[in-house]
Amino acid sequence: MSGQAVVSEASILEGLRLVLRTVGGGSGDFTLRKPINLNNGKIISGANSTEISAITARLNEAKTKTESSFQWEDRAEFSLIPLDSIGTFERFFEERTFTGQGDNPVNFKIGRPSREFAAYLLCTVAQDPTFLKSRRNRMMAQRIAMKFDGHDVPNLLTDRRPVEPESLFDIIAEGLRATTLHVTATKPRSDFEVLANSFLFHAAYNMDAAARIGLDPTFRPQAIQRVRRTQAHHLDAPRQTYDTDLVHHYLMGVAAEIPLLEYLAYYHIAEHFFEKVFNEDLIHQVRTGVTDPSFSARRNKDIQSIIRIVTRVQRQVKDEGGVNEQRALQLVLDRFVSVPRLVADLDAYDASLVGYYETNDVPFAGASKVSIRGNDEEATRGAIAKRIYKVRNALVHAKEGELPKYAPFAHDEELAREIPLMRLTAEQIVIAQGKVL
Repeated sequence: MSGQAVVSEASILEGLRLVLRTVGGGSGDFTLRKPINLNNGKIISGANSTEISAITARLNEAKTKTESSFQWEDRAEFSLIPLDSIGTFERFFEERTFTGQGDNPVNFKIGRPSREFAAYLLCTVAQDPTFLKSRRNRMMAQRIAMKFDGHDVPNLLTDRRPVEPESLFDIIAEGLRATTLHVTATKPRSDFEVLANSFLFHAAYNMDAAARIGLDPTFRPQAIQRVRRTQAHHLDAPRQTYDTDLVHHYLMGVAAEIPLLEYLAYYHIAEHFFEKVFNEDLIHQVRTGVTDPSFSARRNKDIQSIIRIVTRVQRQVKDEGGVNEQRALQLVLDRFVSVPRLVADLDAYDASLVGYYETNDVPFAGASKVSIRGNDEEATRGAIAKRIYKVRNALVHAKEGELPKYAPFAHDEELAREIPLMRLTAEQIVIAQGKVL
């Protein structure tokens, strides 16, 4: 699935069936296997077609819709991705309302999804055929189903405040473990995303707790799967030792949760050799010149030709504040990277990637298509170096007015498709430095 899921009554019903691992009723109704008896004496037996239809209508009435948000005239709801691994953001702000000032205050609340947003998440589940293939998602569905079977609704989640549900969708909202930001205004507005991001900055500035707008990875299929080349029980001992600095960069890339950091970690592996290969290339050019049979130390023009080589390189270094990185990157690839192996690795990783690189540029970086299956390996490595280098520049340079430019989070999906090319290239570089045990 790419972009926002289509909201429909049928998708909501299918999502309920998937996460509750049950069979719903007919005629647009959804019936639980066992009714839920609440502490307040109420009973929830499912969701009827009238409620599902009303929720569908409210979602489709939104003026602005994205993969992670719905915006109406005077309110909006944004899916959040906390940017820490220990739940700091949720602990600080869970179910708290922050009221703005002035004659037309804007209110902010962070907590569990609304019934509408919970229904939307069910639609994303229904339209993702890979959802239940993920072990994490299967466990989530099993956990929710077990809670329903055990009628343990008030304690559905121990790390969130108890919920007093009025609807099946209230319970689903709790069980999906998603977090949303609700923004409400006293009059119609069109700048809810600006308001949401302003609140997130305010929260990060004051509380050092960060989150961003985005759809939780649980509810969106991964564009690129993780690399697992073998099963755990088949893993054997290493047969080579590797450079420690390179290993540390590689481990940082594998562990990184943010695509930008992952890409740059792998890039640093190639960058490690830039100065060495660049200087060796200059020595090679000078040596080739002075050992050529046509060269004579007695002719001034021959001496001047060697001086021009050195001067040109020195000028480049001065102008760029260091070695010519794109040239150095190509030299690293020329020395350490086999294109046939790179193609084989990409195909084994994701059979669509080579074709993707051949038919798609990188808009946020101004990087061109590259035909990795080309017959001329040197030309192919040169094209790969240009693409990698332009992507890297887009990540580290963000001057106002410069186009193209990488936008954090907004371009993460595009960047994720560039990571395998950089990672598999970096792996060959690390392996090329290995020493047999």
